[in-house]
Amino acid sequence: MAGPLFVRTLAARETRRLCQLVRSSGDARMVRRAQVIRLSSHGMPPSEIAGILERSCSGVRKIINRFNVEGFASLADKPREGRPSKATDRYVAMLKEMVQVNSRDLGYPFSCWTLERLRTHLARKTRIVLSVAHLSRVMRDNGFVYRRPKHGMGHLRDPEEYNEKKAFLEFVKRGPRVQEPPSICCSSMNVRFTSIRP
Repeated sequence: MAGPLFVRTLAARETRRLCQLVRSSGDARMVRRAQVIRLSSHGMPPSEIAGILERSCSGVRKIINRFNVEGFASLADKPREGRPSKATDRYVAMLKEMVQVNSRDLGYPFSCWTLERLRTHLARKTRIVLSVAHLSRVMRDNGFVYRRPKHGMGHLRDPEEYNEKKAFLEFVKRGPRVQEPPSICCSSMNVRFTSIRP
């Protein structure tokens, strides 16, 4: 049965570099891998390292094995291959064309493109369906600047009724007029008392 796995013997400059990586506030995954190597260099077995750093023992062993073979290059993330972007060159070219065209000229009832409207239109034309967030990233990556449209309702209001309501609102804002109460003691008042006897 093989004994516990440890990192190879480190040179003084490698130890210093490892300490700098552990103390840095860079990539969290790289720092965590550097912690594994540092603890292993102090003689800690993978099972204990896994318990301290809350990782699997096999994951710790993998980090140590890779470091022993590749050195510090093993601490960085490997480039990952993903599937190609759905936004092809044709899609981007059509997007550039669409943002310069008035949507009413294409028969739409609106005069302003939104991300959702662009997405739907381009999906019909190219058969490529992107999410709104993905379309937003494609636009940003290709230098498009856009902002949320401001929808006005001014064309729907009756000017006469609007002016009447505006005048009423101004009247309400001013508040009620306070009238002075009539003076009770007034010298110009003639008061005549009459008595009625039965």
